Amino acid sequence: MKRIIRIELLKVQSYSTFWILTSLYFLILLSIFFSGKFFLDFLARKGESLGDIIDPSGIPIYDFPDVWHNITYVAGFLKFILAIYVIISITNEINYGTIRQNIMNGLSRWDFLLSKLVLVCFLSIISTLFIIAAGFILGFIYSGNREITDIITYMEFIPAYLLQITAYLIFALFIGLLIKRTGLSMGLLFLYTLIVEPIITFRIKTDWIKGLFPLKAINNLIRFPFKKYALREVQDYIAWDDTLIVSVYIIIFISLMYLILKKRDL
Repeated sequence: MKRIIRIELLKVQSYSTFWILTSLYFLILLSIFFSGKFFLDFLARKGESLGDIIDPSGIPIYDFPDVWHNITYVAGFLKFILAIYVIISITNEINYGTIRQNIMNGLSRWDFLLSKLVLVCFLSIISTLFIIAAGFILGFIYSGNREITDIITYMEFIPAYLLQITAYLIFALFIGLLIKRTGLSMGLLFLYTLIVEPIITFRIKTDWIKGLFPLKAINNLIRFPFKKYALREVQDYIAWDDTLIVSVYIIIFISLMYLILKKRDL
């Protein structure tokens, strides 16, 4: 296992695309997080309000404990940037024959898949650690609630975010391994994410059936939080059934990838 981790980290260390995409990802996240309060203050200065009742500048988007739900939800929209790198990584391994060379050097097909899963976990963990750091910084800057109970309440959204981004990156890895072409794999991922599944689920009226689709299940882990500031009810907890569905999909995608590697002529 140590050998697999070392091999994958060496690939990442010398690959400029990794540093470009991850830097872009964290820079965009940072910009969004730290511009949120300024945007609300801007609306307030312009005389905007929510239903002539709520002053935008007073919306506690970064207060403990709301900050955990809010930033994990927002961060979920940018997971496609990391998915791009995952697709580039797996398709380059195939197209440049690296996968064949690794197997000739003693890695089994499962070991190779495990090395790609190590990459997924690495990206997911560093993203989650960034979210944790951002949550604490924003919370201590803007929040008037600094009791320990306020700080740790809703931190369940952190492991939910870790599961969410891991599942999406594994889905991207599956598409890249299946299609083998970088551009085509990215196009298919974006097409399915932004058009195909949203259209299908939009036409389905039953919520629990919608929740069985992979990306809907992944997104359902962290529900839209901002309606509460308009005094509307939100789901401010992680549902066990959403977690179970996503976990099953992770197992399915990993199993399918192993079958592809096992049957494919490399």
